[in-house]
Amino acid sequence: MQSDNQLIRKILRHRLRKNQGREAADELTRRYYKELYAYVFRQTGSRELAMDLTQEIFIQILQKLDAYNEKKAGFRTWAYRIASNRITDYYRSLTHRMAMLVEPLPVEDDEVISYEGVDIEKIIIQRELICQVMSVVAQYPSQWVQIFQKKCFEEMTFAQIAESMELSVNTVKTRFYHMVKKIRQEVEYDG
Repeated sequence: MQSDNQLIRKILRHRLRKNQGREAADELTRRYYKELYAYVFRQTGSRELAMDLTQEIFIQILQKLDAYNEKKAGFRTWAYRIASNRITDYYRSLTHRMAMLVEPLPVEDDEVISYEGVDIEKIIIQRELICQVMSVVAQYPSQWVQIFQKKCFEEMTFAQIAESMELSVNTVKTRFYHMVKKIRQEVEYDG
């Protein structure tokens, strides 16, 4: 089995000859699709939106592959950074803000089937809560948003976040708890 870096080199080497590079791109996508989709889903609460954003993320990854530097970060870390930035961009977008004002989040048919016996209203409330929280978080600078995402969605410890972002643990904690305080002030939750 080829390493991520071997696949990346193959993709970049064969960009002009699409078939050879496509196989490597497909393999790289297969390796990380479910993981990144789950990461996006946890931050959106919507299968359809998560699928759309995940597809956009992989398109961005493949388009920016020549900017990847294996000496600075592993591919997985780099891919998560692109995913985090795309999710943040979505929550900062006019599209998201308009959707929140105009229409409630839909429940998809396959979700109704898979959630039989569960209160559908709770599912909708959970989605709306996720959107409200992420809308507040998206107001912060990118580095702060990354701290929140790493803590809440990647389930990293403060020490791991500090190390990965080259910050002090105290800085990470201060920024995280500042955002949590702001979320509590701005998000209504009946819980």
